[in-house]
Amino acid sequence: MIRIGIERFLADDLGRFKGAKVGLLSHHPAVNDQFVTTIDLVALHPDLQLQALFTPEHGLFGVAQAGEQIGDELHPRYQVPIYSLYGTRKKPTATMLAGLDVLLIDFQDVGARFYTYISALGYMLEAAAEAGLPVVVLDRPNPIGGQIVEGPLLQPNFISYVGRYQIPLRFGLTIGELALWIAKQEQLAVNLTIVPMTGWKRSMWFDQTGRDWVPPSPNMPALTTAIVYPGMTFFEGTNVSEGRGTTRPFEFFGAPWIEPSELIARFQERGIPGVQLRETCFIPTFSKYKDEICRGAHVHVTDREQFRPVRMAMHLLEVIKELYPDYLKWTDPVKGRHFIDLLAGTDQLRLALDSGQDLTSLYEKWETETEAFRSSLATNFLYS
Repeated sequence: MIRIGIERFLADDLGRFKGAKVGLLSHHPAVNDQFVTTIDLVALHPDLQLQALFTPEHGLFGVAQAGEQIGDELHPRYQVPIYSLYGTRKKPTATMLAGLDVLLIDFQDVGARFYTYISALGYMLEAAAEAGLPVVVLDRPNPIGGQIVEGPLLQPNFISYVGRYQIPLRFGLTIGELALWIAKQEQLAVNLTIVPMTGWKRSMWFDQTGRDWVPPSPNMPALTTAIVYPGMTFFEGTNVSEGRGTTRPFEFFGAPWIEPSELIARFQERGIPGVQLRETCFIPTFSKYKDEICRGAHVHVTDREQFRPVRMAMHLLEVIKELYPDYLKWTDPVKGRHFIDLLAGTDQLRLALDSGQDLTSLYEKWETETEAFRSSLATNFLYS
């Protein structure tokens, strides 16, 4: 049985922070083994004084949809301000941090670069460094493990809120390990402490931790979603539905103009290990093709150790491009940048698909880059 950061902090490591005025970056999905939120644990602790809450995308209760701007509010129970880091600002102001003794950070990430909670983490570290405020990161499992890295490293020209750091798309770190990497890489003069877990190993998937899955965002209902997410999110940059508005976001994909049987047959010819596609139809209740019948497939992961979501998604897009060159479209660029490029962290995927380039060589290039990145981190791992 593992013990996570918040459990260890309150039981063993409170120490110098007894009586501290606390700012907390967290959300309701961050719970202990009794399903009590970190927010409640801190607010009700006799030796801590919760002064301010900070929330990432999706808000305190994790109910706002992707991209939905969130305003500040007052906590209905604890009467402390809730400052949104996904609204008019992405970074806390000096005024918000004034009077605090320490910043605690505890949220459930999913191990993919474009999941924006890690951007909030980075901005919080920057603000704390500027304010001279100590930061304590309460570590949690990476639900898709810490051994596999995949996908291209982010290129500097494609930095955005869905990709702030030059890490692989599937980066294989916990939030504590990532915080250490960010502080070092960005040369932040921040007083940073990580409260590590006990009992967690890099080989673990979330369902091996003894913990129940609590959805960290509205479209992350299950571990199976998180496993496919690092690849299937590419579909957000296209006019193919990624299954938002269904009960299986990111596991379903489709469009009114797709003929599933032909697509599945063509994809299976690629021999991508660890995955099978099953023909399906769905009607999204919101997002792309709202109230329209979409035909496509359900992604079934049959061997998660062999499965590589980025590789799979690349080849799915390749097949769709081959079969429907007049239908598949990239979403319109914003300020001159395609969203697919921001998600991938590079324009290499889009350009390769548009030109008919062989994707195998591109993927192999990415794998070389990501393995070099992982090797460079090995001495900094907090877990074996």
